[in-house]
Amino acid sequence: MKLDNETPLAAGTTVLLDKEGYETLLITVKGTYLFGSREKLELAQEQVPVQWTDEYYGEPSQSSIKYEGDIALFKNGTDVVLNGHAYAPGGNVRRIDAILRVGPLNKNVRVFGDRVWEKTLGIHHISDPAPFEKLPLLWERSFGGADQTNSNPKNHGCESRNPVGTGYRAKRTQQVEGIRLPNLEDPRQLIGDWTDRPEPAGFGFIGRDWEPRRGYAGTYNEAWTKTRSPLLALDFNERYYQGAHPSMVSQSFLNGDEVIEGEHLSSKGPFRYKLPGVHPKVAVSIGVRLENVAAQFDTLIIEPDFFRVILIWRGRLRVHRRLYSVKSVEVRFDN
Repeated sequence: MKLDNETPLAAGTTVLLDKEGYETLLITVKGTYLFGSREKLELAQEQVPVQWTDEYYGEPSQSSIKYEGDIALFKNGTDVVLNGHAYAPGGNVRRIDAILRVGPLNKNVRVFGDRVWEKTLGIHHISDPAPFEKLPLLWERSFGGADQTNSNPKNHGCESRNPVGTGYRAKRTQQVEGIRLPNLEDPRQLIGDWTDRPEPAGFGFIGRDWEPRRGYAGTYNEAWTKTRSPLLALDFNERYYQGAHPSMVSQSFLNGDEVIEGEHLSSKGPFRYKLPGVHPKVAVSIGVRLENVAAQFDTLIIEPDFFRVILIWRGRLRVHRRLYSVKSVEVRFDN
């Protein structure tokens, strides 16, 4: 099929099977905008392309997702994700609050310098945070990880909400002293004891096999193998497609003209910008018909290190048994 993109944004198409097994055309439009002056975002000359696979910070099974592939068929609201660092104002600090506000969403993460568990007179306590100038806001720096220190494998454990993190200790752990604590914490759930297991705090994409996301994927057992494979499970929940942390998913789609604000998230200090408010229009030519497709603003990626934001709109259209009749996909702005 021909993709007729009349906008300066990036766009791409692919065909996927939905939960019911119907061939569905997915149209993705992706806009990159740069931090400008006077709180305005400017269209970037170089647009980030549509990508169909996940990109990780390191090895896929051992690191967090940097960019999630643009293959979500459906989202109930807008995912808001931030990739970057926390920056100390005026030089070294031991702790700061990294704050992000986007429309109705407000996220506050307490950022500590490096710390470890110490032991004095038989009592474990947290070392003083080391000073820092900037610190990466990765899930690897948040509470989580695995503990396999016990000689009995039955006593091993893993934090299913963030298996790549740090600080997690199993109930029968054989090592606490010297273990690195998370740098990122929710200020409402600060760690005080090595047995604490707070909600991991962060701004990035969460893994597809992490909880609670994994729980939405459905049940894939012998019955599924016999009656459903290779389709999605009957109890598949479309919330699985939401890639942001649940606290950074809007209850409904953002309009695309909201204000974004950040504190301690940029090397240039606090920022405040209004999203561009553009609304790409999508139409699909099938046979002699032209069908309009609603493209929802379902993902926002904020990258202060690059002084840019990425907006993603997605539309879908069932083309089951009509796929070879699809002539073209048109992407445009309203005049």
